[in-house]
Amino acid sequence: MASRHCPSCGVHRRLCVCDACQAMVRAPEIWVLQHPQERHHSKGTLRIAQGCLPQMRVLVGEHLDDFAPLSQLARPDDTALVFPTPHSVALEPAPPGAIRRWVIIDGTWRKARKILHCNPWLQALPCVHFAQPPESRYHIRKRPGPQALSTVESIAWLIRHAAPCCDVTPLYRGLEVLIDRRRAAIPENRKNA
Repeated sequence: MASRHCPSCGVHRRLCVCDACQAMVRAPEIWVLQHPQERHHSKGTLRIAQGCLPQMRVLVGEHLDDFAPLSQLARPDDTALVFPTPHSVALEPAPPGAIRRWVIIDGTWRKARKILHCNPWLQALPCVHFAQPPESRYHIRKRPGPQALSTVESIAWLIRHAAPCCDVTPLYRGLEVLIDRRRAAIPENRKNA
């Protein structure tokens, strides 16, 4: 009997979007620090980015030991964290000059702040925030505010500004497929509730 879950992303085949993900070229170097509770979340959007950006690295955990491959590489002169802090600078209209490696935290805002708090090496990196993000298309999960984006939307917005030659359409296409499949999985008696 065939498994109900996709062997690539681990999500139920009805909600899997691997078939909708198209590999992108010329994307910048992106590392994602994913909270362990997000790893197999069926509403999570990181799997779209993983399908479209095969060169992207994802590290799962909360503490320094979990993120050693990145913490040993990251330097303030070439690595930046995408996270709003009191000292972060706006990504738009142009990202900081010499940054070639970008770090994004995947988790709820509370969990993302915990990862930042538990990792002083992350706090030592320059931080950027989105000053003019687009409105989120992802209304399936609760957002803390009107400017909050899903992980895949954050990655797309980052790439759009850090590597304008890279077409981010595959990321948004994957998101639309995920939204459509999530809606199709809602029982009829709950669609208008």
